[in-house]
Amino acid sequence: MNFLNSGEGYKLFMETVFQKTYVDKTVMIDTLYRYAMCGYNYICVTRPRRFGKTVTANMIAAFFDESTKEESKRLFETCKLGTLKNEQEKIFAADPEGIDARKLCWPVQGKLKVIRINMIDHIDNKVNSCNDFVLKIKTKLIDDLRKTYPDLLISEQYSLSDLLQQTGDSFVFVIDEWDAIFELPFMSAEDKEKYLLFLRALLKDKPYVHFAYMTGILPITSNTRGSLLNMFREFSAFHDSQFYPFFGLTRDEIQELMLREGFMQPSMEELTSWYDGYVREHDGEHMFNPASVSRSLLDGKCKSYWTETGPFYEVRDIIRHNVQALRKDVIRMAGGETLDIQLSGFSAGKEISSDKDEILSAMVAYGLLNYFDGHLRIPNHELMLKFKSALYSKELGLNQTPEDSRHLLSATLEQKDREVASMIEELHTEKLPFFEYRNEDSLACVVTMGYLAALDDYRITREDKAGKGTADFTFEPRNGSYIPIILELKINHSAKNALTCIREKNYISRFREYPKVLLVGINYSERTKKHTCKTELVAPGEVLQ
Repeated sequence: MNFLNSGEGYKLFMETVFQKTYVDKTVMIDTLYRYAMCGYNYICVTRPRRFGKTVTANMIAAFFDESTKEESKRLFETCKLGTLKNEQEKIFAADPEGIDARKLCWPVQGKLKVIRINMIDHIDNKVNSCNDFVLKIKTKLIDDLRKTYPDLLISEQYSLSDLLQQTGDSFVFVIDEWDAIFELPFMSAEDKEKYLLFLRALLKDKPYVHFAYMTGILPITSNTRGSLLNMFREFSAFHDSQFYPFFGLTRDEIQELMLREGFMQPSMEELTSWYDGYVREHDGEHMFNPASVSRSLLDGKCKSYWTETGPFYEVRDIIRHNVQALRKDVIRMAGGETLDIQLSGFSAGKEISSDKDEILSAMVAYGLLNYFDGHLRIPNHELMLKFKSALYSKELGLNQTPEDSRHLLSATLEQKDREVASMIEELHTEKLPFFEYRNEDSLACVVTMGYLAALDDYRITREDKAGKGTADFTFEPRNGSYIPIILELKINHSAKNALTCIREKNYISRFREYPKVLLVGINYSERTKKHTCKTELVAPGEVLQ
């Protein structure tokens, strides 16, 4: 079977359950079924790729699929969902027709016909148009119906919807990666609408739909013609009041996993720096990227596991839509800043335009940025490295090279003050001439670009709270071989004044546990158009006494 009661969901989910880094999210099935049986039986959950959408889709298909009833029952009885089984069966036995009984998932475990389609699995080199793709899906599903219902009247005059209705049965539709086809180069705006119409004709207001669960990356609320899939209740990275606990990993879940399996490396602190940073809209809980956490625990080290799996996964490809509007914001975020901004969201069916709001919203949908409570930021070190790579791209009009940045960092650590000042001046006047120094923020952007190479070895924080105020930049080493740095900026003062500010406001207390801290003051004079730098290596233990 291709889609109907194929058993594939069970097979794939069982493989996941026995993986060493599996985290049990099976209670979602209870939440989902109760929600669906309250009249909201069209549900779409959208998240960035690698946040567990496919695992969840397989889990749902495995639980309800009648073709794997017994093996599925044994599997789920060992999971967290299994703790609800006895209680639900008692409620159902007392009043099988009651309102509460109809919302329980265990009484229907393994008793429903499931149509599971992972759209991305059916995109290959034979699919050269939207028509090819839709025909492929239709043909395979009709083939399943022919095998399951030999007496079904199949002819060209009957649509796929007609055939499903002829069966007299109801189905659970699990559609994974519903929007995967939108990434293909042949998909025009007309093709996208045609595809949406196909899904609408298949699912909307059909008596054979017991419930439909759909996953994707892009939200569907706004599309090319308003609301073609308006029967779906959407739960996106922007808004989710129901299913937010079941995607991504929390700190507590990771610590429980590490304790259960005996993972010692990487440390929780390292995992937090590399993969934390996504914040749930509903409760403010931090989420970690589950795919990256899983691989790093198995490898015993943190590194970037982010892969570009589509045309909008390269940061620079999205920025290209409006380099002039985005360049400064991206540099500010690369420097550790959080932008205060109101985003309206981005959805399937749209083309990324030159509109700044749409571009940043698309970056949130693809998981490149995190947006929470009006604040936009690069979520973690893994993604920061992707932005760093994009900022070295000459296509963005930025002429800084990795070698330039490493040279500046080395000169700073070696306290070559004049050389540091000269390199920052060259960076501003020759390589980033579009930055006008209106205030310290503009100077901070130039400094951010200058020290991009430091992201490899430091956690750089812009406007870091320390002592009696907020330091312009702090550089916290990722390992013990580097000295922490506190960098303060001034305009129309002096580099010496910047160092005095660091001392007087007690910023050094930020790194009190380190034997040495490098203080860096940088000043720009509007009168002379010159930069100056002054550094000082101090021992926090002596200074703070």
